[in-house]
Amino acid sequence: MTSDRIIGSDGALAAAQRETLRAVLDMIIPASGDGRFPSAADVYVLDHIRESASHLLPALREDLGRLDRLAVERSGSAFARLTDSDRARVVEEIRRAEPGFLKYLALQAATCYYQDDRVLHALGVEPRPPFPKGYEVASGDLSLLDPVRKRGKLYRDTP
Repeated sequence: MTSDRIIGSDGALAAAQRETLRAVLDMIIPASGDGRFPSAADVYVLDHIRESASHLLPALREDLGRLDRLAVERSGSAFARLTDSDRARVVEEIRRAEPGFLKYLALQAATCYYQDDRVLHALGVEPRPPFPKGYEVASGDLSLLDPVRKRGKLYRDTP
């Protein structure tokens, strides 16, 4: 499923930036090979950012521009037109110098992705808020705590 709304159509990003964003989102969460799960580029990430974290838009524009500039510098082509391996090299070059590069975008992409009805259906989860219905948890099934118990003590004793 592809739509202009996926990356936005109201001027938040220029056309080249939208192409770069789509390529980056495909790297962050690629579509599953069997088609059950969409790519992060196929959910409304930019809309999500505009609605819940619009303060990130200037940094996003700058980061997408940096990707394109470095891609052109290294290969003579825009980031979105590179092969997957060349895209990965460009991102890694920037991340070596700046480990937090695109970290906020990855967080926003994952947050938006796991709210998408198609993703929830693919996970076998009813696409609805947890309340007021809630989710059924077996009463008294303390085996649900086994993974927590296996982690061991994560705190320190205080006097």
